[in-house]
Amino acid sequence: MTYETQQVSTDSATRLVAYRWPAQLETRAALVIVHGMAEHARRYARLAEYLAAVGIDVHAFDLRGHGATTAAVDHGNLGERCNWQTLVDDVERVRQRAARDAGNVPIFLLGHSLGSFIAMSVLQQYGDAYAGGILSGTDRPGRMRCRAAALLARLECARVGPDGVSKPLQSLIISAYDRRLSRYYGSVRENAWLSSDSAAVDAYNGDPDCGFPLRAGAWHMVLRGIARSSGAHRQRQLPIRLPLLIIAGRDDPMGGFGHGPQRVARALDGDGQRALELRLYDGQRHELLQDTGADTVMADMRSWLDRWASHPEAGAPD
Repeated sequence: MTYETQQVSTDSATRLVAYRWPAQLETRAALVIVHGMAEHARRYARLAEYLAAVGIDVHAFDLRGHGATTAAVDHGNLGERCNWQTLVDDVERVRQRAARDAGNVPIFLLGHSLGSFIAMSVLQQYGDAYAGGILSGTDRPGRMRCRAAALLARLECARVGPDGVSKPLQSLIISAYDRRLSRYYGSVRENAWLSSDSAAVDAYNGDPDCGFPLRAGAWHMVLRGIARSSGAHRQRQLPIRLPLLIIAGRDDPMGGFGHGPQRVARALDGDGQRALELRLYDGQRHELLQDTGADTVMADMRSWLDRWASHPEAGAPD
């Protein structure tokens, strides 16, 4: 199945490179995908084709500093004027494009990893525009931990410059996931924390548009944004009737081997979220759609989307 490539204008010189997989049957829903850190939207083609074949119009885009939106030499650099709200506004522009393309159908949002934190902020601000949200590979880090890491990022900005690469930040945050995994499995290869499928890890490590380091200034902005979006006050801005699906691998070290997604679900449930589901997948790691159980995960996503796309109260305002 071919996809369409689009460009989405922003309020700056940046033009987002977006992709659309048109529904192959009568369009009954649309899905906007926000990918994770150090990857790109085309990695979601398998899911997009699977859903498009059953009548779901799928839209994705490369975040600033990622994929075709930014030249390879500048990957990891989100831009001097980019802040957390900029990333949220980018998703809103893609949603508006999806609404024009797909017509009057319910629109859902899927965010993975970094994309899950961005998606949470999007739903906090624009939740009434969506019929539901899926958070994949997410976590609920302590605010003090995020602030401490953001302080380190700020110090690294002074040392290497906002556009510089900070080896201490990469080691303390990204490389730590493989170290945590090795406690359970012994010595592991680079980026084994992403998937238990060695072929998928090979593909990631061999993809020139994956695995690059985030720049120090980008780390500072992202860490502050995650802390803000995870706060109790912000979380209560979610429409309580908005259907939410949280999915994660039980062997995902980023999410504390299932404990992080459980904390997210408990916090949302405690705030009265009325249509909340949590699914943890045994033996799966961070990238559920690139792991050995991807077929099961995609079928579960389709079932969830089918249910809420036809639900009369899906996404209804409070």
